[in-house]
Order: sequence, then C-alpha cells, then structure tokens
Amino acid sequence: MSKEKSPKKVKKQEKVEVKPEYVQALLETNLSQEIITKAKGELPKEKFLTPYRVAQKYGIKISAAKRLLKILAGEGILERAGGNRRTTIYLPR
Repeated sequence: MSKEKSPKKVKKQEKVEVKPEYVQALLETNLSQEIITKAKGELPKEKFLTPYRVAQKYGIKISAAKRLLKILAGEGILERAGGNRRTTIYLPR
C-alpha cells in the first residue's frame, strides 16, 4: 500500500515592522552622560582597564562597565588589547 503524502501547508511569513522607538531603546544605555564624560577624561590615564576595575571605580554594575568600555572603544579612546569571551582588557590609545 502506498500512502500519498499531502502537500505541506506553507506558512506565510509576516513582515515585521520595527518601530523607531524600539531601535532607540536598544541603542540606549543605562549610563548617565555624567559618567561617560567623566570616564572619557579619567580612563585614558590608566595603564589598562577591565570591566571589574571600571565598575569598582564608578560604582556601577559590571555589565554597565562593559558597555561603557565598548562605547569608549568605538569612539577611539580605548582599544581592545586582549581577553577572552568572559572578560576583556582595554588599553588607552
């Protein structure tokens, strides 16, 4: 006996419209502009930086310190020198 397979129904993919407010929320950080400005002046004077050292210095969470270091590296103030997937080491330029 041969069984005929019925054709599978193809689900229509809906176009998802991304709202600008959502994109802006992803880009925002929970860091105040005061901390970012202060860090731009003070952190380039350090020998090396890790998220832990930055978190201790400014009294912020380590996840916020990681974001701060990424922001400063993106602006060219710091450069990533090494590390692994858990922690990174940054050097001033």
